[in-house]
Amino acid sequence: MFVGREREMAKLEALYHEPGFQMPVIYGRRRVGKTRLLREFCTGKRCVFFAAIEQNDAEALRLFSTALLEALPGDASSYISAFDSWDSAFRYVSGFARTERLILAIDEYPYLASANPSLPSILQKAIDHYFVGTNLFLILCGSSMSFMENEVLNYKSPLYGRRTAQFKIQPLDSFDSMKFFPGWNGPEKLMVYGVAGGIPQYLLAMSRRGGFREAVTEEFLTSSGVLFEEPANLMKQEMREPAVYNSVIRAIAGGTRQQSEISERVGVPSKSAANYIRALLELEIIEKERPFGEKSPRKVLYRVKDHLFRFWHRFIPKALPMIEMGMASEAYDMMIKPHYNEYFGPVFEEICRQYLVRLNRKKRLAGIYTGFSRWWGANPATRQQEEIDIVASGENIALFGECKWRGEKTASDELDKLVRRSANLLQDSEREFFLFSRSGFTKGLAERAERAGNVTLVRLEELLDEC
Repeated sequence: MFVGREREMAKLEALYHEPGFQMPVIYGRRRVGKTRLLREFCTGKRCVFFAAIEQNDAEALRLFSTALLEALPGDASSYISAFDSWDSAFRYVSGFARTERLILAIDEYPYLASANPSLPSILQKAIDHYFVGTNLFLILCGSSMSFMENEVLNYKSPLYGRRTAQFKIQPLDSFDSMKFFPGWNGPEKLMVYGVAGGIPQYLLAMSRRGGFREAVTEEFLTSSGVLFEEPANLMKQEMREPAVYNSVIRAIAGGTRQQSEISERVGVPSKSAANYIRALLELEIIEKERPFGEKSPRKVLYRVKDHLFRFWHRFIPKALPMIEMGMASEAYDMMIKPHYNEYFGPVFEEICRQYLVRLNRKKRLAGIYTGFSRWWGANPATRQQEEIDIVASGENIALFGECKWRGEKTASDELDKLVRRSANLLQDSEREFFLFSRSGFTKGLAERAERAGNVTLVRLEELLDEC
């Protein structure tokens, strides 16, 4: 099932139809759908697709040779079974690309370059001497984001300046994610985003089930579930000290969000905590968050960005004894169901921000906004800590939003609160207000919004229609 990625596909197609040598670089975290995007793009085109694995250089060259000779039969393929060097292999490819557009897609390129540190320089030579002037469409793809950024895109890399485009593949947004679940009811289509995020492999695993409860029970709360050990397995793949990293993630998922507090909670020196946090930021498992308009690093909080990690560390450790006893349904009813709505509140805020991003892209808001974030801080009048779920600014325009994932209708007092809290922000700008509600709005608030002209009420049905 291939969902979303319309913009990436359109850009790749446009690049494909430009004349001459092209080298797009595609990278992103594991499971995000890079390989599926590549295969979808290559469908119906002349292509050599090579998926590298962890192995030594000689074996990698042998398998690469086999892929080339099978896809591009020629005189050489009748008397050799493998090329004697990477240089010879690349020179062979260039001969076929002189008269026709040919794609050479190398998936997990970091595995090849790690096995042979000279490969980037060999490839640089091939580009400069063999590929330039041909119609080769060379794609380098990788899951190690640090490697791709430092060893392919960085100015110190031998390949620097050779790429003609780069694509950092991000998780799908909530609206594309909902397309994996056509048979589920409306609220559950949103709720699953709080578990799987926008990672296609996780969404596919959960979409095999008939609803949210069954998906969580079968994929997380049974030891045979596809996602039961996924965070632990990813940490083992990416990190040398997975236990410490898991402790850092668990601390942040549990509400410990400042570096000093994380250091104390995990029991490591502050400098070590900073290194662990930096690595998790690079993997995009966690992210920094600052209040809107705040520049001071002292205001930085950390949050778990990856929803699967956040969900797992919030609920699964406490449920492990029941999972081991084979009591998956009971674990769901006791450990997850009573607390999921509270857990989902921040996820709902993220979904609402994504909705506004889509409207902003379509120019369906009062102005064009440069970004959407959150604000929290002390109200100078009341000296109490307050927060606003969504804040955005544009040229002489400001947007403020409140998001409610609860079982009762949202009333006028929530609009009053939003107007009051926003009074000290972006005071010279025109203002528009958005309220999002799972359960709809009272008649009084609906009438007031209609009179105001700058208040928009967004119901659950409108969010679901966006997918």
